[in-house]
Order: sequence, then C-alpha cells, then structure tokens
Amino acid sequence: MKLFGLTSVLKLALLTATAVLAAGCSSSKKQRELNPDTADLTWRGDYDATTHRMTYTGEWAGCGWWFGDDSVKPSADFSEYDQLVVSVDNIVGDSVKLFLNVRYTTTDYISSESAPIVDGRAELRVDLDPDNKSHVLEAYVMSKYPCELTIGKSYLSTPTQYGKPRELKSFGGYIDASEFKGYNDDALVSFNYFADGEMTYIDSGVVKQMNNWGIGLVCSNADINENVYPGRRIILKKLGEQSFDCRLGDIRYLIELEGNDGKRGIYWFVWTGGHLTDVHIINATIRKALN
Repeated sequence: MKLFGLTSVLKLALLTATAVLAAGCSSSKKQRELNPDTADLTWRGDYDATTHRMTYTGEWAGCGWWFGDDSVKPSADFSEYDQLVVSVDNIVGDSVKLFLNVRYTTTDYISSESAPIVDGRAELRVDLDPDNKSHVLEAYVMSKYPCELTIGKSYLSTPTQYGKPRELKSFGGYIDASEFKGYNDDALVSFNYFADGEMTYIDSGVVKQMNNWGIGLVCSNADINENVYPGRRIILKKLGEQSFDCRLGDIRYLIELEGNDGKRGIYWFVWTGGHLTDVHIINATIRKALN
C-alpha cells in the first residue's frame, strides 16, 4: 500500500474501532510482586504508604523502591525475570508524562519508557537489562511535571512467548477492530515498513546522509487535530528499526478516546528527522500471547 508522507512526519496507518474490543484474559507467566506498601524511594514529593498515593510536587520527581547498593545493603537479584510492570491509577494533573526507570549498581544504565494515560490510568512496562538485572539498585516512577497518582499492582515478570503471526486485513489503510477479536491484551501487534530513497539531514548548511530511521509512535484518533498529549501516545520503535511493535492492551487504551466527531481509532507516525522519497507499509500482523 503506497502512502503519502511529510518531510518530518510520515502518517502510516489509521486503525478504526467499529466493534467493542474484548478484555484480556489472565496470564500464567512467572511473576514476583513489588508491594506498594514498601515503596521507600521518593524525591520532590510525598508518598502515603497507606493509600499508595504519590504527590509529585516538582518537575522530574520520583517514587519507587530502593533495594540496595551492595555496600550498606545488598542489591536486588531479579535475574529470573525480564520485565517490570507498574500500574498507576487516579492520575490528576494539568500535564502528565510518566516514565518507569530501573537503575543498577553495576552500570549507569537506566531503562525508561513513557506510557499512554487514558481516563486517569496507565500501565508502565520496561525490560530489565539482561547483563545487570542481578544487581538492581532501584526502580521508580518518574514524572516530568507535578501531578498526583496512586501506585497499583506492580510486579516482575518473565517474557511473553508469542505464537505464529497472522496478517491483519487492511481496507484502504483501515484495519477494523473486529480483526482483534479473540486476542487478549498481551497480544503483540506489529507494523512493518520500508522506505525508498535516502534519509538526509542538514548540518551547517551541508546535506548529509542519515543511516538511522527516526522514531515512531501511535496516538489516539481523538488527538489528530491537536498537539498530541505526551501521556496519550506510545513510543513504538527505536532508531534503526523498521517495525512498530505494540501490545494490544495499549492500543485499547487509546481507542477508548473518542474524537469530537464521535469516531475512535489510532494513528501511526514515523518521525524521520530528514527526507524520504516514499514510504510503504509491508504488512501488519498480530500474535497471540502463549503464556
């Protein structure tokens, strides 16, 4: 399918929701709970361990768990797990942007992920560094702006195993929500694309070739005529990758947002940071979570 593009933002596809999407079923993955009662790491804010309510009073404030630094107290060994998940609810703030970060005693490496925020709730996920997850110093939810929220279910999990991909049917660039019927929230939706021509950028007036692709995201159809709210979009790809991967549960979050015209859906974007002659979608697939 041939698509039109802009120099810095390329619109790839729109998913329309014409059917109610079913809720996900429970998973049998190995999990280890992180109790919000024990959250003891806060800065630029106040945390109530009884209600699990965090008030971020300044920019780049944080709330989470300090495990140990291997000097005064041993760090945490999470080597049996591959992902940290923290759910937050009752979010209140004029502008909200959240990140889930993990720090290690063995490296300065910090992994971070923003999350879609819909109807005052969000589920933040971040993969643990495989080389350092046996020495976890701390994990925390960081807020770019002042806000309030409640820390909910938090746990470490083993990776999801996915079954055989099924190609999604597309009709003139639209994928009907019925294509996702029977899949739970842990299903993986992937969009693959390629581009003709070279990506370039201008450095001090000189046109240079850019070897990496830009960064892709998905946002709600309700936000297409606005500056997309940071909390209502999902970063989907990294530099150099040509595939969009997204949990179906995150897509369902964004589909719940209804536009002024009463329609629901999501838009997919690629920020190239340069110029491409043409962009094509190869396919869109979905895979069931097996555990």
